[in-house]
Amino acid sequence: MAWIVTFIILYSLSYTWHGVILNDLSRVSYSKSVFLFLIAAVYFCVSFVLTLLAKVLPFDYKLHIKGLLVGASMGMFIYLIAFVFGISFYANPTLAHILLDLGWQVFEGAIGGLIAGGLLSFFGMIAKDMKKSKVSS
Repeated sequence: MAWIVTFIILYSLSYTWHGVILNDLSRVSYSKSVFLFLIAAVYFCVSFVLTLLAKVLPFDYKLHIKGLLVGASMGMFIYLIAFVFGISFYANPTLAHILLDLGWQVFEGAIGGLIAGGLLSFFGMIAKDMKKSKVSS
């Protein structure tokens, strides 16, 4: 459940940033529906990896903090991959544009990680309470 909610939040943030605030979608040179589907597929995988890493990495932090750190790191990593391969809405981005996009990706990843970790923690508490109430009955 945390994976799916994280996906919805990340996809919504991405669409809001690129489609509403920056209007980058007007620069897409092929079908917007294909683009949005591909972005959805990417965010579906990113959300899965983010949720998995927030759960299994052996940091001594609470899940929401661990998710935030993993998400911010993943946001930076994903941006760097896109940057190295020249995936951008702009042909010649300025340094200010690069820093703004990098900052957004780190922010977006951190929010996704916070959501994933927070939900994993929440669902873990519910499962623990349900197990506890079964044992006591």
